[in-house]
Amino acid sequence: MTLREYVGRRHPNGATVAHAATQYRWSPGNRTHSECSNCDAELELSERHALITLSVEIGGDERHHLCDKRCVAAWLTDE
Repeated sequence: MTLREYVGRRHPNGATVAHAATQYRWSPGNRTHSECSNCDAELELSERHALITLSVEIGGDERHHLCDKRCVAAWLTDE
């Protein structure tokens, strides 16, 4: 399954996946590290990782950085 195929799926918290893509860029001056939303591994945002944007009704969109497609699949099924 490609990351784009996750668009429209629901996260266990009820939010909908609005965007799913591979990313390996970040904006200079912003944070350069993040934790994987699934496994808590430290990610270097300049290296390839998955970026998932959840559309939530209250509070706007949430961006989540994940290691790869395996972490995305596990995170969306709340394993």
